[in-house]
Amino acid sequence: MKMVAVKGKLLDLRNSVLTEGKYREQFLSQPEAQHLEVKVTGCVLIGSGEQLQPLTSEYLCRNYRNNLLADASTKSYAYRIGYLLDDLKTQVEFESSDRDEALLSVTIGRLESYLAGLNTAGLAPKTIKGRDSAHHHLFTTFLCKQFDESPALREDNPYETGLIWSGKANTLGIVQPCSMDELEQLILHAESERERCLIQAVYDTGMRESEVPRVTLQAVRDALDFQKLQFITAGLSHARPLKAEYCPLHIQGSKGRKNQIKPRVTLVSRTTLERIENYHRTPLYRRSANRYPTPEETPAFFNSHGEPYKTKSIEKLFDRVAKRARNARKTRRLISPHKLRHGGAYAILNSPDLGNDYVDRLVTLTKSYGHNRETTSEGYTLIPHDLYKKLADPNSVEKTKASEMELLRERTTKRIRTGDKK
Repeated sequence: MKMVAVKGKLLDLRNSVLTEGKYREQFLSQPEAQHLEVKVTGCVLIGSGEQLQPLTSEYLCRNYRNNLLADASTKSYAYRIGYLLDDLKTQVEFESSDRDEALLSVTIGRLESYLAGLNTAGLAPKTIKGRDSAHHHLFTTFLCKQFDESPALREDNPYETGLIWSGKANTLGIVQPCSMDELEQLILHAESERERCLIQAVYDTGMRESEVPRVTLQAVRDALDFQKLQFITAGLSHARPLKAEYCPLHIQGSKGRKNQIKPRVTLVSRTTLERIENYHRTPLYRRSANRYPTPEETPAFFNSHGEPYKTKSIEKLFDRVAKRARNARKTRRLISPHKLRHGGAYAILNSPDLGNDYVDRLVTLTKSYGHNRETTSEGYTLIPHDLYKKLADPNSVEKTKASEMELLRERTTKRIRTGDKK
């Protein structure tokens, strides 16, 4: 099975079978033939023999075109339904089917057997629950639902009483975050300062890889303008203004419902923003930034081709530098962008200047990371805080997140020369 999704893609019908085949005259008589270049939006599921899966594809297109689900959720559901169809076609009663009509007759018993098999095969409870949820949405919102005057495609709903699989999907393990040593090695194995300040920013801000492309030049400037505020101790008129160690950076966050942006404000170390600002002052950055009319539209980071980063290109960057660090035996594992988000969360929870106690810092983490509930933030540290303190080196000096970022910047900054192309 494979999934194909396009949004607003130009499709030229002049050389299609519609205009050249035996249905040419019939097609040309239709109003649609007046415009042979059309923009297409849709999401379809295609079988291993290149057959379109019509029921599933209609369901996916309905959600994709109307934003009934987030785009990422629609694509994820496509694969999960595809896994079910692949399994059904191994069963005797469906082996002659090359389309997805098995969805109209599959029984609750067969679905239970499929999900139980996933559990026996060792799939994580969260993965099984995710597939069960995708099936539930397909049957409840499409196959067993009546639209307009048309009857439902299927009368009986195997998901009428809710999800089928009864296993627990909320079993959390202790999060394995990126440590400061691993972060430093990742940065040192990035070839350019452009990549290095991006990696530090991902850790310090807690950004998801999908959020990085939406950070703008203006957002960085606004965060640094926070330094223009005068912080003076009350009652001491002769005191000199203090430079705050952290600045509020506006993030156009992911995880919003139905493709909606979920904005939040995160605390980022001033030194990280100053590192990014130095990158913005270079001819390398300005050559790419000059193509944009305003700072609000200018990305904060560009790739080696001078183009804005996309989520996939950020994943490839981290995969590349993580493999270099591991192959050089500087790290023992591959570090994904999300492990940096976890590492930044631990840094907040252990930074004494970000709250009077653990509870204060937990609130800071919840707001900075855009969690709806503090219980989500608590998932980053399943080790009880009092026990964590006992595990820490009793002779170690507590460091702040800001001081760690300052030290990291000093150790890893690479000069960008005037003639640099990347």
